[in-house]
Amino acid sequence: MWATALALGFAAFYATLWTLFLVGRSTARKRYSRLPTSDPPPPPLDPSLAPAVSILRPLRGLDCNLYENLEASFLQDYPNFEIVFSVADESDAAIPLVKDLQAKYPQVDSRLIVGEEIVGVNPKINNLIRPYRAAKHDLLWILDSNVLTSPQCLSRSVPLFNPAPDAPPNARKIGLVHHLPFAIYPDTLLGSRVEQVYLCSTHAKMYLAINRAQVASCVTGKSCLYRKSDLVRASELKRQRGRLPLPPPGVTDEPGLAAFGQYLGEDNEIGVAIWEELGMRHAMGTEVAGNAVGSMSFQKYFRRRVRWIRVRKYMVLASTLLEPFTESLLAGVLGALSFSHLLSLPAYVFLPLHFVAWFLLDVSLYTSVLPASPALSTVSRPPAHDGPSFSYLAAWCAREALALPIWLFAMLGDTVSWRDDGTVYRVQRDGSVRALAHGEREAAVERAWAAVVRRWEGARGKGYVTLSPDDVEAGAAAHAEPR
Repeated sequence: MWATALALGFAAFYATLWTLFLVGRSTARKRYSRLPTSDPPPPPLDPSLAPAVSILRPLRGLDCNLYENLEASFLQDYPNFEIVFSVADESDAAIPLVKDLQAKYPQVDSRLIVGEEIVGVNPKINNLIRPYRAAKHDLLWILDSNVLTSPQCLSRSVPLFNPAPDAPPNARKIGLVHHLPFAIYPDTLLGSRVEQVYLCSTHAKMYLAINRAQVASCVTGKSCLYRKSDLVRASELKRQRGRLPLPPPGVTDEPGLAAFGQYLGEDNEIGVAIWEELGMRHAMGTEVAGNAVGSMSFQKYFRRRVRWIRVRKYMVLASTLLEPFTESLLAGVLGALSFSHLLSLPAYVFLPLHFVAWFLLDVSLYTSVLPASPALSTVSRPPAHDGPSFSYLAAWCAREALALPIWLFAMLGDTVSWRDDGTVYRVQRDGSVRALAHGEREAAVERAWAAVVRRWEGARGKGYVTLSPDDVEAGAAAHAEPR
């Protein structure tokens, strides 16, 4: 009896999971495939009625495809916008590129702000706070430096703040518009290809399904639009209700962007604040945020995944605990157990069918989103590793096989690092982070990993120190790890 009840529960979970994935794939096809049956983009606003927008782009070093990423902001076909770039250091290698673009497009209202202000532990917010305050307009579009967008992105995103013609009178207002991250320009390194597979399959499926269902806030900060006035109100309410940590002594307690400076996952917290404190919904644009992957070693991919799992486990614990069961490996085991008991279907028959179907669904999702890619070479001249080829399959297999070990490693620790600046942060139970104090030890799993890495690198070097391109970049201002 208990075995049958468990089998029915596993089967129900497996069916629910596939339903979510098919909803995500259907959403991708309707929103991004550019077929005659796809949803049309919203019509552009009357130029006289279009609200002015401040585009904020924080920079650090020479990210992959940086010149084209930044130029895309100058090429927006929206009638009224400004661009505010910011760098923390006056020697940053991105500055000459910004100045070159400003000279190339003098008709575009653009500024460069040099110098950060420490309002928390989050380096991105410290870099953004001055342009945030200096922005001329209430409506903000914040873009990461490694994001490429189409020229129509802004004109097709701002109209989403207006109620749809068929929306009921009591429908919740839109407080935030965001875009699906889509990996472009991956290098041939394993880490780059695995990152591409993750963004274009596992992440995209759940991201699209959750946002289609509108059951909770689900936002990444690659490309987001919201009003400064809404962010101020949301942070004030969140702090009044005791849901926002107070800043450390000597740091400003102003509402708005600075109030989220104690989080590394500020994008999630901002989305939740607008959703919960103001009761406003989010809308996904019909364009995608092209995430230029570039060169990423597997170590960097590994550390990036560990960082965000550890940050999320204190922000959204339930979904983080559930995450391994939404991956192909454990989901396949649950499905095999349930169908073996209920239908006498052998696991050696079920599991191959399961993995083939899972991969084909991921390929279908990728090809559905691909027509919306702002990277023209990905659409018209795809290299072998840009699409579902053999190398894509190999990276897919590596990602699926390593998803559970990476999750387990992440859950056993609570420290993270940011880029390559050497600072280690401890994630606290409210989701905020603090710098690791001098002499404070990391978790045992991190100490054991560090010992393994030291032994491996020592054995590989055989007494000699060899500087790889990654080692050189790590000490250069031009280096920036994709976030």
